Amino acid sequence: MKANMIRLLLRGLSAGRDKSCPKNGSLAERARIGGGVAVALLLTLSASVIAQEPGDVRIGITYTPGYLPGLVLTPVESTEGLGEVARVAEAILSQDLEFSDRFEMIEVPGDFQSGSAVNYGLWNQLGAVWLASSQVSGSTSAPVLRVSLHDVVFGELKEVKAFSLPAAGSSGFRMAVHRVSDEVVRWATGETGMAATRIVFRRKTDDGVSDIWIIDSDGENLRRLTDDNSIVYSPDLSPDGSHLLYVSYVNGGPVAYEKNLGSGAIQTVSAEEGLNVTPVYSPDGRHILYGRSEGDHTELFELQRQPLCCGRRVTYTSVGETLNGGYSPDGRQLVMTSSPLGLPHIYVIPREGRGEPRILSRYVYGERGYATSPDWSPRGDRIAYQAWIESSFQIVTAAPDGADRRILTSRGSNEDPSWAPDGRHLVFSSTGRNGSKMLILDTVTGRVRNLTSGRVDQLSSWSTSL
Repeated sequence: MKANMIRLLLRGLSAGRDKSCPKNGSLAERARIGGGVAVALLLTLSASVIAQEPGDVRIGITYTPGYLPGLVLTPVESTEGLGEVARVAEAILSQDLEFSDRFEMIEVPGDFQSGSAVNYGLWNQLGAVWLASSQVSGSTSAPVLRVSLHDVVFGELKEVKAFSLPAAGSSGFRMAVHRVSDEVVRWATGETGMAATRIVFRRKTDDGVSDIWIIDSDGENLRRLTDDNSIVYSPDLSPDGSHLLYVSYVNGGPVAYEKNLGSGAIQTVSAEEGLNVTPVYSPDGRHILYGRSEGDHTELFELQRQPLCCGRRVTYTSVGETLNGGYSPDGRQLVMTSSPLGLPHIYVIPREGRGEPRILSRYVYGERGYATSPDWSPRGDRIAYQAWIESSFQIVTAAPDGADRRILTSRGSNEDPSWAPDGRHLVFSSTGRNGSKMLILDTVTGRVRNLTSGRVDQLSSWSTSL
């Protein structure tokens, strides 16, 4: 009988829905959408989230040390007058390859002679599997970075390519070198890198005002994207990085907007009475999925993006809240937070039609459960979300069918996970004894690093490769 009752409640979902706050929460609580703030309020936790040191975050699963191939990046050579360009490019390449968490970086011996032929035997003895060498030529206004990747084990040149870069010191120089780093990762592993990406997030001040900011994945090039002097949240970058979706109270209630990051032009996505929240782009950038008030609760709706029109209701929930929707990589399924069983849980549903919803987060009848803020890995094999475990929120991942559930963190409060395009790194907000931070976790090796610290940075969303 209990099972049949649960089935009836789940059928009402129809197409997916996500909610960060229970139905009896305040408007601000229900609009929080993303996990941390509203969820904290719902659970009577402190609403002010402060960040933390990586040392305050304990990785919740045991990582078995795996094999990482050794990689050597030799000093970047340069033609006359381009020494500084070579130095900056080398620093970016070295850090990107380290942050990829795919290699054991091997130091170049002090007696290394630039320009000499590759001694595969020597590099093999030093433990190198890959050797990357490069040279900058051209001019400071139009530098060219030529990169070669050598397979040390087989003693052969694997790949070589010349990359035209923007002027040294220009706004696009670092991102262009990040793309080179991702190409080296692809040559060596056959998989996508994540250096040439950005992360948008909500930064909150002590007076409760917030804005959307953007930062490169290596922690550089921090910029503010909105200046509303209001409550702002739910940022999401378009797949090509040219537009930003977000929600703002600048004109009263929560309204969903889209901003052209090139021209600065802003258009209203949804300003219906009640809540207009958690807008996200479809993987192809052609549609927008968002939560909107429908009577006394929220449902998911989808709009065609260009031109902005042709809205359709996606979910039909008879009880509870549904929002925080997201797409599978192929765009055929949706993941969301919904509360037909009382407290919010993560569900997966077909994007089209009314297929049976699948509950992803852990649910045991009669046991308290709470899960929000899902994000589907670009690889399609995992969904990350935050779940209330014992006395705090922790980052959890699971297969799309709910199997192989893994708790990734176990200390402090960790919220709002978002996948990198490589499908192995997660960015999330963390609160601990040492304050607030945004952290990046490699889910394969367990390595953690700071992205930001000392500010209340939340609701992160990782871009595609740019």
